[in-house]
Amino acid sequence: MRIGEIIAQYRKEHNLSLRAFAERTGISRSYINTIENDVDNTRAITINKIGQLAKGMNMTSDELLDIMDEETPVNVSGFNHTAARSALPPGAFPIPDLSGLKKIPILGSSACGLPIEAIRSYDYIQVNSALRADFALFAEGKSMTGAGIMDGSMVFFRETEAVNNGEIAAVTVDNSTTIKRFYQYGETVILRACNPEFDDQ
Repeated sequence: MRIGEIIAQYRKEHNLSLRAFAERTGISRSYINTIENDVDNTRAITINKIGQLAKGMNMTSDELLDIMDEETPVNVSGFNHTAARSALPPGAFPIPDLSGLKKIPILGSSACGLPIEAIRSYDYIQVNSALRADFALFAEGKSMTGAGIMDGSMVFFRETEAVNNGEIAAVTVDNSTTIKRFYQYGETVILRACNPEFDDQ
């Protein structure tokens, strides 16, 4: 759906006027009206505006991006990423605007293949808070290329108490860490690659 259609539908379902929705998002009524009436989907929207609109609809930026028309032009630091999206590996997305930074640790390297020791070097990187990342690892190997994680990629993770089946996780066993899709059935854990050349662990 066009982002304007998403906003209009949300306002209708929640009986919100332009003024009320503008107050929820911190965005002007005229801007929201322009987006809703952009029937050709040509107006570029900044990643920061997407965050504000998502918050106004009680969702995350990622959730809004998932339901937005893929042809919607997203502007990051003055640069139109509509064409760039199709050039990225599957599952990848342009890094958000770096105007609001936070510091997270880089915990070393993790294998995309057989597990390797995670080097706890605690270097740091400045990232946008929209990434919702708590730490980063450098990927080594080719077992996750189907998810857009290439050899040498820096992969961002959120710290969580539990991992749902099918989610990509950095899994540490006996001081060795690997990046895989995680599945648990009873007491059995399966770590699955996103490359058919690699077997389950």
